[in-house]
Amino acid sequence: MLTVIHHPAQFPPGYTVHGWRVVKLVGAGAYGAVYKVEMNGKHYAMKVAMHRATSGDEEKADARLRRELGCLVHLRHPNIIASRAYGRWPDFESGWLYVILEFVDGYTLAEWVEKVHPTAQEVVRLFVKLSAAVDYMHGRGVFHRDLKLNNVMVRASDNEPFIIDFSAGDYTHAEDLTDAPLPPGTRRYRSPEASRFLRENGDNRDARYEFKVTDDVYALGVCLFDVLTIPQPASDSAKTPIEGRAMPPDPRVLNERVPGALSDAVMRFIARKPEHRPPTAEAVRRELATLSKETGPEWVTPLHTLTTKPLLTPATGTDEAVKRTRPRRGILLGALGAALAVVALAGLFASRQAGQESSAMVSDAPSVQRDAGTSASLLVVAPQEDAGTSPGAGIVSPEPVTSSPGVALSPQAPVEKETPSVKRAPIVANSSESPAMKAPATSGVRADFLKKCAAASAVVALQMGCPGSQVRPGPSECPEEARDAMFKVLGFFEGDSVVVTIDKNQPGIMSEAGVYSDGPVRGIVSDGNRSIPTGTALQGRVWTGGGALLARYTEAKLPNGRTYPVCIAIGEKGAEEAEPGPQPGTVTFNRSMYGYAVKNWP
Repeated sequence: MLTVIHHPAQFPPGYTVHGWRVVKLVGAGAYGAVYKVEMNGKHYAMKVAMHRATSGDEEKADARLRRELGCLVHLRHPNIIASRAYGRWPDFESGWLYVILEFVDGYTLAEWVEKVHPTAQEVVRLFVKLSAAVDYMHGRGVFHRDLKLNNVMVRASDNEPFIIDFSAGDYTHAEDLTDAPLPPGTRRYRSPEASRFLRENGDNRDARYEFKVTDDVYALGVCLFDVLTIPQPASDSAKTPIEGRAMPPDPRVLNERVPGALSDAVMRFIARKPEHRPPTAEAVRRELATLSKETGPEWVTPLHTLTTKPLLTPATGTDEAVKRTRPRRGILLGALGAALAVVALAGLFASRQAGQESSAMVSDAPSVQRDAGTSASLLVVAPQEDAGTSPGAGIVSPEPVTSSPGVALSPQAPVEKETPSVKRAPIVANSSESPAMKAPATSGVRADFLKKCAAASAVVALQMGCPGSQVRPGPSECPEEARDAMFKVLGFFEGDSVVVTIDKNQPGIMSEAGVYSDGPVRGIVSDGNRSIPTGTALQGRVWTGGGALLARYTEAKLPNGRTYPVCIAIGEKGAEEAEPGPQPGTVTFNRSMYGYAVKNWP
């Protein structure tokens, strides 16, 4: 039976495109699909634009693949992916553009770190080759403009690196495809001077940043910083913040196995001012080449050890590794206060249990929750499924509430936030409202009780029978349709992040504080990337129980009007610690935060 193919994203294994036999789909993104193909017994990579040149595609997929081809025809280097052929399918004049590239059987640089556990010596030697390739590229008038761990492949057979994906690249006299101040790229690897230009010219659509050699040098330095400091860069989305005016900690501070001389070199590569960085990639290569000759113990010991994720303690949902970290003073005091409150409540509970059954503070009724933003009389059985999902129905967008979604009050004063060093224990389902809560009470007693609820930890609040606490969902798998949309269509890599204004009704930067309560929320991407650009609207839900905030977004509406199911989490490791809000049931937390593309909800 003849198979009719209407789109290049539908090529099945065995299908032939102008003599190239499709072996399998390797991946797909917003601009193109990549297949492993075979001809005459040799394997190649075939990259196909997702749109024709005449389709009116706002993302310019065809033009960007032509730009990539234009970059590659200028380059012939052993550590830069090579182009072999190109054409259009099915029609040579108006069909979808495809480019045949050298096939690298190996891993991304992020995956290589996890699988190989390289030594400092091996890392330096690999980056000597990468910096030489970048310098050659610059000498030919080509800028990559999106150097990052996932745009470097390492061949499994000999650890040879290859720079790939020039779809954001540029070369002398190339057609201008950018309609924004900055070229496409990834925020983490953007140089400080480029970020400053965006801050100063973000509202001027005619402004264009002049990309320079030192921008690629900076991105290469960030790649090296991440390889040295992140044990699992491909699967662990937690990264040391590197953006901003202040320098990040030295790599040796974050990982004591990094040799001091290498740590110092990396800090020069990512200096805030371009004049303090090496002026060229060749200067980087020479400095690293000198270090590659070092042979002491710290140079031949693996930079990271293979560690397994500790099992969660059933009682708390925390892990032992986290318990061994040094918590902040405020957390220690909070834990002490929670323990004292549990002891006091136990005594109170025992005294009331004897003769005041009707006033018991804990009920044996089934776990329920009150749904913030709905009628106060509506009780919902504690859900087991994820926010925004419905069994058998895929992703469901949360319904907007009449007031500002996910918001209780405007903050009274900005509060500086920092990433918590210890996660709070996840909240479990609260008991149903106890008889004591239903009994008549004076407003003063009620107010005092609510104050105690607001100040209590999650466990104590449950024992007190505090009302209104939402059940916070635990770790679970992101729905398949959302994973496909993010990682095959939009071109995300797991752990990619964008800056999200958590609630679009509370715009502001990370250092400014908003006030949040449980319920649906509408966010906005305030600093995006090629996969999910700035201005993308996000639909999701916020949970604020236990003095922490967890936000999950399940739908993204791009500026071009296209809507996709997604799994984007605020709190890549789970709920983030928050400060008490101005009223019971609210918390104070950053107005903006990194949103992470996840395959599994934390």
